Amino acid sequence: MSIVRRYGAVMVCVLMAGCGQPQPGPKGDPGPPGPAGPKGETGAAGAPGPTGQQGPAGQPGPASAVRILRLPCGTATCIAECESTEVLVTAYCGATRNAANFLTERTASCGVVPNPSNSPLVAVCAASAAR
Repeated sequence: MSIVRRYGAVMVCVLMAGCGQPQPGPKGDPGPPGPAGPKGETGAAGAPGPTGQQGPAGQPGPASAVRILRLPCGTATCIAECESTEVLVTAYCGATRNAANFLTERTASCGVVPNPSNSPLVAVCAASAAR
C-alpha cells in the first residue's frame, strides 16, 4: 500500500503545480538576427522557364560558292584553271586520286604527258565575296 500512497502523493503534487500558473504576458520586441548557418546542399533542378521572345535577325553572312571542274585528260595535256575571283582548293587525277601538279594558286595539271589512268582531272575552286 505504500506504493499507492506515494503514487497518490505525486499525483496531488503534480495537480497542485499545474494550478494557479499565470497566463503569458504580451509578446516582447524581436531580438537581433542570429549568425547565418552553414550552406545546405544544392537542391534538384526545377522545371525550365517559358521560352523567351525571338531576337532580331543577324547580319547576312558572306556569299560563297564552290565550283567543281572535271576535265578529261586521257589524250591531251589539260590544265584546270579557276576564275580570277576564286582560289584552287584541291585537285587530283583519275579515279585513284593521284596527286595533281599545282602550277599557281588557281591552276593544276596532271602532267605534260597525257595518261588515261590520270583522267579525269578534278579540281575544286572556291570563291568568297564579302558584303
